Amino acid sequence: MSSNKSNMRLFNGHLKMDEASLKKVFIMQLSNIYCVRQYLVDNLPIMAESASFNDLKHAILEQVDDIKLQLLRMQEIYKIIEEDYSPQQCLGVRFLTIEAYVAIKADGMTKLEADLSMLCYLNAVESLEISCYKVLCDIAESLPQDDMRLLLKQNLDMAKDSKELYELISKEYIN
Repeated sequence: MSSNKSNMRLFNGHLKMDEASLKKVFIMQLSNIYCVRQYLVDNLPIMAESASFNDLKHAILEQVDDIKLQLLRMQEIYKIIEEDYSPQQCLGVRFLTIEAYVAIKADGMTKLEADLSMLCYLNAVESLEISCYKVLCDIAESLPQDDMRLLLKQNLDMAKDSKELYELISKEYIN
C-alpha cells in the first residue's frame, strides 16, 4: 500500500487523516448502517402488511431479503477488519419508520394515499443508506483491505436498485 492512500488529504492538503482515524470513522459508520439494516429487517414486513398494492408489498419483502444479504456482507467486512459489531441505537431511522407508520394509519387516508406516503418514507431511508454506503466506499479506498471494497459496492448497488424500484412504483400511483 502506498503512503498516499494511508494519509488521506482533506481541505487542499492542509489536514491529514491517518489510517487509524479513517478506520475508526469507518467502523462507526459501518455500525450505523448495520443497525439501520438490522432494524429494517425486523420492521419492513410490518410496513409490507400495510401496503394495499401487491407490487409494493412484494418490493418491500424483496428488499428484506436483499438487506439480509447486505448484513451478511457487512459481517464479512467486520471479519476482514478484525472488528466486532457494537450495537447502536440508530434512532433516526427508528423515528422515521415510526413516523411513516403513524402517517399511513392517519385518519382520512385512502389506501393509495397511505401507499404513496409509505413510498416517500422508503425512498428517504434508501437515500440515507445510499449516502452512507458512498461514504463507506470512499473511506474504504484509503484502507488497506481490498476485499471489503467489493462487498460495500455490492451493498451500494443493492440500495440504489431498491430506491429505483420504489421510485418506479411511486410513478404508478402518480401517473
